[in-house]
Amino acid sequence: MPGTSASQSSTCTDNRAPVLARALAVVVPVAFLVLGIVRAYPFIDDVQLPAPHPDDWHTYKQLAVSVVDGGLSIPGLASTYTRQPHGFLYIYFLALVFRVMGRINSTHVYVVQSFIAGLSVSLTYEAVRRHLTARGGVVFMLALAVLMYVDVFRHLSFKLLSENLYFLVSPLLFICLFRSVDDPRHQARDSFLAGAALGLVVLARSSFTGSALLIIAVLLTAAAVQRRGIAPIVWLGAGLALAISGVAIRDYAATGHASLDLLTDPSDWVPVWKWPLGDVAAWIAARTMFVLGYTRSIAPGYRMRPYWTVLWLLWAAYPARRIRSGRTVELWEWLAYAFVVGYIVPVVLVAGDIGSYGGRMIIVVLPLLLVSAFRLFCAADERLPALSVSG
Repeated sequence: MPGTSASQSSTCTDNRAPVLARALAVVVPVAFLVLGIVRAYPFIDDVQLPAPHPDDWHTYKQLAVSVVDGGLSIPGLASTYTRQPHGFLYIYFLALVFRVMGRINSTHVYVVQSFIAGLSVSLTYEAVRRHLTARGGVVFMLALAVLMYVDVFRHLSFKLLSENLYFLVSPLLFICLFRSVDDPRHQARDSFLAGAALGLVVLARSSFTGSALLIIAVLLTAAAVQRRGIAPIVWLGAGLALAISGVAIRDYAATGHASLDLLTDPSDWVPVWKWPLGDVAAWIAARTMFVLGYTRSIAPGYRMRPYWTVLWLLWAAYPARRIRSGRTVELWEWLAYAFVVGYIVPVVLVAGDIGSYGGRMIIVVLPLLLVSAFRLFCAADERLPALSVSG
């Protein structure tokens, strides 16, 4: 019968979707690795030291060489990490690649970073797969792979920039953090691992310090609203403290003074609070347009990115639609939103010249925007612990 045939076809498609998703989770990282090898060949190092006009990638390489030659305290940096490029953890990542490869060659790092870009797709899917329909998860992986190719592989993977390491540690954070609120069976373990991963994210990109604080605030709010214990938050805080202590230990080993200047130093903030109100409004408007994809509002030579605008609109529409329909926004989703807001608000308000940094300041949160966009259309029907919000 026609109805039976259609039903069987739909069932067959649903059964194939998880298999296809698992296959894509393997194929995508390998594909990015192959693309990285092809692009890097014949492996001629393009970051030479000393550089007459050093940029962040020269500084990262110089400090990584210091680790390879002199040890973990970074002897080449005989001070705290203040006013250095923000990717403290990235120095050790570079040093590890140089050590394993046996040569100090930046193109070897590019190949590893290409693989990381693909692996990030698979890990992000793992973090959210239970919250998407089977077929929606497959399409999500394909869409995220395209996004990572267009904005990460083409523009970041072949530069020594700490955002590349962020794309490895951030999905590990999402996996542990979402599990810690979804599954109470291993909550203490997952909360501790989430805190440690959050600390690694902050050490990879210190501009996510605001995200860490806002995640803790959301967890405390959820505990108060739902009258739950705060033990998971304590475990998360312990993991976070353990991870970020790495920079304090390094500073003490190098200078005899333990500090967290990497996280607390505001020297690169723009003091907009001292400006006239009209100037502040114009500043915020131009930067907001940049974040939304109208990059020429700050840097006229940049390419426009209208798909950023679409992602931001869908990201904003998802919770509004859920609340309006009387449904709850799950706690894991509030945490994902807190991560984005805690990062992007300081970028808009006080971060330094984002025009010189370009799209890499925005690209880092696009995968989470894509998650919300797919939840808008392909949300799986689940009953998980939620922070209820009334419409």
